[in-house]
Amino acid sequence: MKNYIFVLIIFSASLFSQNTDTQERINFIPKAGGLNYGEYNVNFRIYQNGGMLTRMVFGVLQGIDIGFSWDIYSLIGTETAHARDPNLYLKFDIFRGNQLLPAISAGYDNQGYGLWNDEKEKYEIPALGFFATFSKELFIPKFYVTAGLNYNKDAFEKNKDFPESLACFAGFNIKPSRLGIFAEALNIGKGWDYSQINAGIVFEFTEGLNFMLAFENVSEADKIRKDVERTFEILYKGAF
Repeated sequence: MKNYIFVLIIFSASLFSQNTDTQERINFIPKAGGLNYGEYNVNFRIYQNGGMLTRMVFGVLQGIDIGFSWDIYSLIGTETAHARDPNLYLKFDIFRGNQLLPAISAGYDNQGYGLWNDEKEKYEIPALGFFATFSKELFIPKFYVTAGLNYNKDAFEKNKDFPESLACFAGFNIKPSRLGIFAEALNIGKGWDYSQINAGIVFEFTEGLNFMLAFENVSEADKIRKDVERTFEILYKGAF
């Protein structure tokens, strides 16, 4: 009888064990499941015209991430550098996930991407705003699928009312060894003026230090774009 109880306990523990994933986001879209208390992520994204976006996220409490991002356009090169205002990032764990159910998180991300439009005072790729995200390890080890919703009333010029300002995102990342791949889609269903597909590779140079090469906005309508933007990112995860 004791053996059966022991087996049942082990089975229950494995059934409701948490999925582990060291990547806090795919590229632009956040993944469910935050940092542990005392952990931090530091990312340096180098994009076109010598721009660099720095992002720092801290696990201030278990299940609560607070961070900021700071974009400097033309930091590298001969043109005058222009710094944008820092942007806030928050993420709260609602459920950390198990073998049956996905991890669930919600939060706020005010950082846009692409070039800054001075006339419209916004980025080419709007910030997610408020979001809810779901992530799950599926089928094979270290293959994670993420999907979610986001709301930003200023993202879409033609549709500013709720729920027209709601958008969807989805993506996956897999990293069976030091080398991994990812793909993601933003603003699904909002038309090709706003939708974007990104893909790329991630290489783990050493524990906690990763290099990412991303190919952004790779698809337009039903064809592959010729002017795909290539960005390079340095990602570091540590703990105090």
